[in-house]
Formats: sequence, structure tokens, C-alpha cells
Amino acid sequence: MSRSNFQTHGQEGFTLVELMISLVLGLLVIAAAGGIFLSNKRVYGSTEAINRIQENQRAAFELMSRDLREAGANPCTRFNATVGPVNLLADRSSPVWSRFQMGLTGTEGGTSDNVVVYNAGGRSRVTAHATPGADLTVSDTAGLVNGQTLMVCNADTAMIFSATKITSGGTIVGHDGAGNCGRGFTRQPDYARCADAVASNVGYCFNSIDQATCGASAERGRSPAMLIVPAAIQWSIANNGRGGTSLFRTVNGTASEIAEGVTSLQLSYKIGNSTAFVDASAVGAAQWATVTAVRVGMNFVAAQGAQSTTDIRGTNNAALTRTAVDVIALRNHLDIQ
Repeated sequence: MSRSNFQTHGQEGFTLVELMISLVLGLLVIAAAGGIFLSNKRVYGSTEAINRIQENQRAAFELMSRDLREAGANPCTRFNATVGPVNLLADRSSPVWSRFQMGLTGTEGGTSDNVVVYNAGGRSRVTAHATPGADLTVSDTAGLVNGQTLMVCNADTAMIFSATKITSGGTIVGHDGAGNCGRGFTRQPDYARCADAVASNVGYCFNSIDQATCGASAERGRSPAMLIVPAAIQWSIANNGRGGTSLFRTVNGTASEIAEGVTSLQLSYKIGNSTAFVDASAVGAAQWATVTAVRVGMNFVAAQGAQSTTDIRGTNNAALTRTAVDVIALRNHLDIQ
């Protein structure tokens, strides 16, 4: 009987040198991949920061341009430096509505100028107003509230007043509250005798059938009348509560943040047919009504937000910035040739 002989071979492995070479090569591959990842991450972060700047830039200029183009807009009559709406409000402390006919006014603020734009918002048709003291009957009161400042106008005149008697889904707008001078409409209010202004002045009817109905001593408008919401829209830069500054749009006292990372707002104005743009300090009180264009310059800086600090910085380790300038023509201040 033969006996099989088995030959056992020893197991072979990596030598220490081979292992060290493998580790070094692996580390090189990992380092290269990590470097590519970090580089791509930084490029992505910078691109995202630039995209956010561009988005803020588009939003800021689009909305601001829309307001500036419509400065002085209303559906009734054209105002100028000397002809504007009659202010029937009893509170004369606020200068806002006394400047409404100018269309816009601006002030200097170093790197943060601001501008207030005046125009008309929502509107409703006046269907009846028989006598100066009668309530206005309008097509719709949606969105209106008591105490709100409104303006009623036609092709002949415009009057600003405080609203009363407004109910949800109604059609009546009153004007005989304590917020107004007098209990009726008049183009010559007696502010010294605010409580009985209408009693000592000629009243005005916006939509009366005939002169006899309106009153022999009253004036009667002959063109269609509209009820509108006058707006004072301020554009300015303010702290956003996150350690930076933003561009804000404030409508009748209510502020909204439009674009973050805006660090400066520079405004200059073109008066009439002049070819030069001047700062607000060089525009006379009566010249605001003749401003035909506004040059707007804004500086945008990358805001950190959810991004890391390195994502918003450029090659010089400073925050990414962009400066944009645009010229906006005021449609309602341009004469039709």
C-alpha cells in the first residue's frame, strides 16, 4: 500500500515595504480626491454666492425701477409743483401728502441715500356722490379699511381724506369723521376752522346728476371720478437684524426687505432736459416735479446665510462684491412730444 505524500506550501503576504508603498499611494489618491472635492466645493460656494448677489440685484432693480417709472401716477389728473391734491386731513403734522404732487423726493445720506416715490395704488370707480356732504358710492371697497388715507379724483381735481363707514363687501365710503377737516368735500378747506371747513367754503360734488342736486353754491365735477389709494413708497438701506444691511421698501409706513447684502445706495437726478445728474441736495424744492430720470447705483456684498465664510470670499480673501448702475426714466414726468 502506497502512501500519498502532501507538500504544504507556506502562505505568502505583503512585505513591509510593499505595504508602505500601498499606503503612500492610497494617501496620494485620497489627497488628490480630497483636493478636487474641496476645490469644487469652493467653486460651487463662490458660484452660489455670485448667483445670490445677481438674484438680489435683479429683484432690487426690477422693483425699484417699477416704482420710479410710475412716480406721480394716478388715473385722473396730472400734478405739478403748484397743482396737487387738496389735503382734507385734519392732521397736518405729516408732510408726506403735501409732497404728493412732486412724484418723488430724495435725501442725501452719505453711502445710503433714500428716495420717496408717490403714486396711486388700487382703484375703484365712483358711481354716486350727489352732494358735497354725501358719502361716496363706489364699485368696490375690497381691501379698504376705516381710517385709511384715500384719494378721490377726476380730470379736474383730487382730494385726500380719511375714510369712514367702510364695511366688508360694501360700496359706501364716508368722509365725515374726525380725521378730516369738515364733513364734506371742498377745494378750499379752512384749516384755521377745521371743524366746519365746508360751512365756510364752496363744496364739491364728484358725481352728481345736475347742478340743482349738487347745490347752487357748490361745484360739480363733469368727468368720471375714481377712488384710489395714494402710496408713499420709500427706498432705503437699513440693518436687517442678521449682522448686515439690506435694501428695504416701505409703503405707507410698512417696511419689507427686498434684497440682502446691499451696502450702499447712490441716487442722482436729471432735471428737465438737462444732461447732468445731480445729488438730492442740488434739487430745489419745486424742481422735484420736473425730475425726468434717476440714476441708481447699488453695491452688493455676498451674504453668508447658510454658506460658510470661505464660500463668500474671493481669491483675495475679501467678500465677493458687485456694483450695478442703471438709469430709470420717470414716465409721468416726461412731456409727450
